[in-house]
Amino acid sequence: MTELTHAMALERLETGDSINLLDMKNLSYADLDKLFEDIKFWKIHGKSDFNLRIRYQKNDT
Repeated sequence: MTELTHAMALERLETGDSINLLDMKNLSYADLDKLFEDIKFWKIHGKSDFNLRIRYQKNDT
């Protein structure tokens, strides 16, 4: 089984799947921080804005 990464976690959430705490414990602190920031952004601004942010971040790296 592969370890969860930030990108994999976002993909799961975007498709409606869930992430359990046992998977999340394998994320680095930096990845956890990014994931929580993305979830907060998604919750505040809605899914359509979240998808725009993801595309922006992918182009930024």
